[in-house]
This record gives sequence, structure tokens and C-alpha cells, in this order.
Amino acid sequence: MQAIIFFVSWFFYTLLVAWFSVNLLKPHVGRPYPVHFDYVPSFFNHFAHWDAVWYTHIAVYGYRNSTVHIPTIAFFPGYPMLMKPIHILFHKNIAFLYMIPSLIFFGFSIYILYLILKDQNKPLSIIYMVLLLYTFYPASFFAMSIYPVSALNFFALLTFYLLQKDKPLEASIVASIGTLFGPLAVFLSVVIFFSILKAKKPEAYIKAISYSIISFLGFMAFIVYNYYKFKDPIAFIHAQDWWGKPSVFEHLKNIITLIPHDIPTHPISTPLGVYEFDHFINLIILIAYIFIILMAIDKMPYYYTLFAVLILLEYLWALGGIFINTSAFARLSYISVPIFIGLSEILEENPHYIGIFGPLFLSTNFILEALFVKNYWSI
Repeated sequence: MQAIIFFVSWFFYTLLVAWFSVNLLKPHVGRPYPVHFDYVPSFFNHFAHWDAVWYTHIAVYGYRNSTVHIPTIAFFPGYPMLMKPIHILFHKNIAFLYMIPSLIFFGFSIYILYLILKDQNKPLSIIYMVLLLYTFYPASFFAMSIYPVSALNFFALLTFYLLQKDKPLEASIVASIGTLFGPLAVFLSVVIFFSILKAKKPEAYIKAISYSIISFLGFMAFIVYNYYKFKDPIAFIHAQDWWGKPSVFEHLKNIITLIPHDIPTHPISTPLGVYEFDHFINLIILIAYIFIILMAIDKMPYYYTLFAVLILLEYLWALGGIFINTSAFARLSYISVPIFIGLSEILEENPHYIGIFGPLFLSTNFILEALFVKNYWSI
């Protein structure tokens, strides 16, 4: 029941923010996206921007080596596989129908987080605080879009929950499915490996290695498909070259210069005088993310912290090869389950911190969604 209340509240809040954006922000007049889709007219089309278009393209046409500019193989197949039956059934591109799997995943992910915290015997007040922060995390509005974000969260949370219930085989299978939705799910194998090793039994090493391999099977299947389709097992990596192919030195230089490039510089002319500073917002979330890791580092298993750090490092490395600002951190960090477990530990000791994290998450969620809905670069 609690999960339903949070989900319904989030759903109508997200629609309200979208209404604000549609009616008060002026349209994006920057560089056009290389491909567009003729969705059936609907208010929900305002959530079908940026990568959502590419997932639709894959669902309708399948993978192509190069459509307009970007090779579609850069995007993982999990979510388009769920969209495909919808397209076959209706023979139309109806944005809201494509969003339904994402909405379902999000609703169940809220419930699984509730089960995780309840199983850890957290006070009900703390559970509600964490559910509030999770539901209104700055990237939660992506659950209302054609993105795999909420699916990744669902499989990550379910993996952690199954490990918590001492069901590593089931956790490995769930993690394997999760790797079809995005590469960050691969790091779940680290959690599975060390979670099994904590038993400190001779057979634990064999079991840990075996189950970690199982957790990779979805990812390995995608690699096999890459080779079959494009004669390149890592075509999805080489496809990233479209965004840039810097050297190792340039990678490091870009990472070091992230902060100077995050100062707001692009004003949006609106009645309310709002400014486009999504990179700055993502930088704030990145700082909050690191703060939570450090605050909870001695309160969680070390492999939880390791998972959160790997998410952060992969993000920085990937971003250093593509942009020179903290774009998309809120979205890519959302899969980091230990952050929310860490928040439960922090809030249990200092419940007044909800007065900091609550307004921070809610306000940044509002800004990023408002920009995204109006087609500004806030992915």
C-alpha cells in the first residue's frame, strides 16, 4: 500500500511539472536531434525526447549499423524488446504505451526498496523517508519516459534483495536479465561475488565465480549478437566513437576540467526567469552522491560501497570520453542501490538530514524534468 501511495503521488507530481514546463518554458532552439519519430499526438509525447527516440527506432526497425548519425547498437536491447510487442499489437507509435513497462518497473522498484529496508528492520519513519527520496530522486521522471532507467533500478534492487534473503542463484539470474537493459548492471556481479564470499567456506570461491558468470550471461548474449550482426563483438563500445574518441590523456584532462565547465551559461527566456543549468544540477547531485558514500562507508558491507564507487568511476571515465561537463549523472547514478541503503543508515542516526536531502532531490528533480520535457539537454 505504501508503494502505491508513493507511486501515485509521484505520477501526478511528474505530470504537474510537465504541465509547468510545457506552458511556461519556451521551446528548445538548440541543435536538432538527428532523428525524430511521428508519435500519435499526446501530452505524453513531451516525455519522448533524446534517447527515447532511439529506443523507439530499435523497437520498430531493429538494429542498424548507422541510421542517421548514431549507430543504434550503442543502445542496449532490453527495453526495445519490451516495446516491440506493443508496436506489433497497435501498429502505431503511441508514446504512453511505450512508457507502460517503465512505469510498471518503477512501481515495483519502490516496493522492493520497501522490502529491503523492512527486512533490515529499519523504523517505519526511516523507510518512508528513503522511499520519498527514491521516488523523487532527480532522475525519477525518466520512469515516465521511454528509457530503461526504472528497469535497471528494478533488477538492481531485486538482486540486492535476493542476496539479502540468501538466494544468490536467483540474484544472479535477475542480474543477468538486468544486463540486457544497460552496461552498469554488469557491476552487480561484483556484489554477487563478494556477497557469496562472506560465508568464508572453501566451496564459496567456486560458487562465487560460477554465480558471477551467470550474472554476465545477458551481457554476453548481447556481445554474441554484436558479432553476429556487425562482425564486431564490442560494436556497442565502438559506436560510442560517434561522440568522440579521446586519448587516455584527454580522458583524464576532461575529467579534471569537469567542474569549470559546469557554471551555468545558457539562459532560458521565460516568464519566471529560469536558467538552463542542468550540468550544474548534475554536479550538485554528484557531490551529494560522494557525500552519502563517505557518510555511510562504515555502515554498509564493503562490496556495497565498492558497487557505488564503480558506478561513479565508470561514469567519470565514460563522460571524460564524451563531454566536458557532468551531464546525465542523476540518471546514471539512479541504479546505485547502496546510495539509498546508505541514506537509511544516515537518516537513522540523523533524521533531520531529511530537511537537506528532501528539498535538494525535489528541487533538482523539478528543474531537470522541466528542462527535459521542453527538449533541453538534461538527460
